[in-house]
Amino acid sequence: MKWKNILWGAGLCFILSACEKQDIPFFTTDDAGIYFQRVTSYIYGSTTEFYADSLSYSFVSAQASAKSVMLAATVRTMGKVADYDRPFKVVVDEAGTTAVEGKHYELDLDTVVVPAGASTASVRVRFYRTDDLMERTVRLALRLEDNEYFKCYFPEYKNTSAYTATGEMIHGDVFAFSLSEMYTEPSYWSMFGGSFFGDWTPKKYLVVNAACGLTPADWSNAGYAGAKVSYGRFSFFAMTVQKYLQEQADAGTPVSDSDGKYMQLAPSYAVDYSRYE
Repeated sequence: MKWKNILWGAGLCFILSACEKQDIPFFTTDDAGIYFQRVTSYIYGSTTEFYADSLSYSFVSAQASAKSVMLAATVRTMGKVADYDRPFKVVVDEAGTTAVEGKHYELDLDTVVVPAGASTASVRVRFYRTDDLMERTVRLALRLEDNEYFKCYFPEYKNTSAYTATGEMIHGDVFAFSLSEMYTEPSYWSMFGGSFFGDWTPKKYLVVNAACGLTPADWSNAGYAGAKVSYGRFSFFAMTVQKYLQEQADAGTPVSDSDGKYMQLAPSYAVDYSRYE
């Protein structure tokens, strides 16, 4: 069955940019189209939306106990919806990917479908919190490819649905995730923490936060009236962390620091690792 739709949003902008005439173009085909589209914002009270072809996530914002996060890329279709599930094809774009499957992420690309009666679907990816994210950003790029149900008509389109507005071009057939967990030493730790926790490292920072129930926001507010992090509580925090590290060492599971050595605190709160010498 033939279908004829005005290319709304991204498609309209893409075609208009390539045409000298100002006539509204039409798109007629027997094939359904598919493309990535992440809505980043919109103008209230209007139909204007803004889009992106990537998503960045930092575990800095996650609770210290979180081991992974589930993120998703949204795909949208052109054409009429169908009354049956329609599989679409997604592959890992190796050229744009530095993340390692099984280490940094897991996903199942064999079961992705646009459900019956729907015009959108999600490609869900589970990302893992790994130590190397504290030193570098990893990237996973996904690429749509044609199959028997869908064609990739938009390798690029404008990042807004407002056809009269200028905007940058983004990818319609590629979507990228960027993952990291890079911290900077809190100023309050720099001033006082060394006498209790020893030298700051990203991994030790996480252990202190997990053991003491602290967050990056607590460190940002450190020293203010009523703040959870204060100089007067550092001794208690250090003893709490020392107890946790000692229990791990005694159980045969010593905690390593960012440099690979056993995690140690200031001399007054030292952990006994003599059994491993």
